[in-house]
Amino acid sequence: MRVSCTRTLMAVAVALSLACTQARADNLPNQVRAQIDAQCSINERELTPKQFSTGKSGTLWLVPCDVGAYQTGYQVVYQSENGPPRRLLFAKWQEYSWTGSTTVFDPTFDPETGVLRDQYKDRGVGDCGGIRVWQWREEAFKLLTYRARSCKNPGASFPVVFQAPPETS
Repeated sequence: MRVSCTRTLMAVAVALSLACTQARADNLPNQVRAQIDAQCSINERELTPKQFSTGKSGTLWLVPCDVGAYQTGYQVVYQSENGPPRRLLFAKWQEYSWTGSTTVFDPTFDPETGVLRDQYKDRGVGDCGGIRVWQWREEAFKLLTYRARSCKNPGASFPVVFQAPPETS
């Protein structure tokens, strides 16, 4: 009898866990969900998508996808007031060359200033990777600052690989 009760309780706990996991991602509209990679593990570690208003222009979604031991990758989807949602791409400096990525890592977004920041680690100790800062501009992010360090040449600081010129009025 005791084994049967234990198994039943475990089955109920698993079922409740799965139901709660599904509920956490339910606030993500289907149109937004369709923009996210199929491999995206939205429900891991009780992370929920974050929704921000971008003022008059629309809504920004930060969707947790790739959960790792030392960082979480998010995909970013923008939905304008009058159009379909679209997944955003971000510049990435890798081995002394530019590429693009659909992922930002452990991002913070300040809706008051429109500033998005992230930092990615190319290995767990965090001695190489990148630090990026963007500014929201109507329907896209403008890269302001990018600091990066290669794992081939780790050092004490992350040198600037890109700095946007100051805006003039």
